[in-house]
Amino acid sequence: MKNLIVANFKMHGTNTFIENWFADFTKNIDISENVVIALPATHIAAFRDYGFVLSGQNVSANESGAFTSQISAKMLKDSGADYCIIGHSEAREQLSESNKSIKDKYEQLRNIQMSPILCVGESLQIKESGKTKEHLKSQLSLFNTETEDLIIAYEPIWAIGTGLVPTEKEIDDAIECIREIFKKPIKALYGGSVKASNAKNLLDNTDINGLLVGGASLNPQEFGKIAQLC
Repeated sequence: MKNLIVANFKMHGTNTFIENWFADFTKNIDISENVVIALPATHIAAFRDYGFVLSGQNVSANESGAFTSQISAKMLKDSGADYCIIGHSEAREQLSESNKSIKDKYEQLRNIQMSPILCVGESLQIKESGKTKEHLKSQLSLFNTETEDLIIAYEPIWAIGTGLVPTEKEIDDAIECIREIFKKPIKALYGGSVKASNAKNLLDNTDINGLLVGGASLNPQEFGKIAQLC
C-alpha cells in the first residue's frame, strides 16, 4: 500500500500564490495519484486541470437547499475535487460540528463517490487525563464497523501547529485503537506538526499509511520533500 500524502492549505492562498506554488512544486516531483491537495473551495475549479488530485476542506451535511454559505458535496465534485476533509478539529471547535453532522457529511460524500478524509484527535486536556482512546471511540461511534475504504487522519489537537509531535508509541496506540473499531482495513494518516524533517521517521516507524500536512504544505519545496515519500 502506497502512502497517501495530503496537503491542507487551510485558509491560505490567492490564485497567484497557488499558481506559483504549483510551478515550484512540479519542479521537484511528478504528478501522483497519492498526493492530494486540499485547496480552499474557491480555488478548486481554477486548478482542476493542473493534473493533481484535489480535495475540499469541508462540506455541507445537506444535499441542497436554503443553507446560505454552505457548499454541497455535488458542488465540490463538480468543481474538480475527488476528496474532502471532514471533522477537522478546527471545524469541530470553530463551527461547533457534532459527531452526527460529521457522519452526515461523510454520507453526502460517499453517496456521490467522493473520498472523505475523516479527522479525529484529542485535546491536551483529554490526553493528560488518560482518556484518548475513549475520546477516539466516541468520535467514531456513529460509523458502521463494516465500513470499507475509510481514510482516517489521527490529528491530536495539541500537536497541530505547535511543533509538538506524539511519540511513536502514542501514535501507534491511537492508530491501533482506531483500527480495532472497524472490521475492514482502513487507511490511517497522521497529522500534526508534520515537516520534511520528521515525515520519513513517522512513516517508517509508526503504523500509518500516510500524512496530513498543514503549515508545511504551504512551502512547495518543503512539501515536495514530504510528497516524495508517497
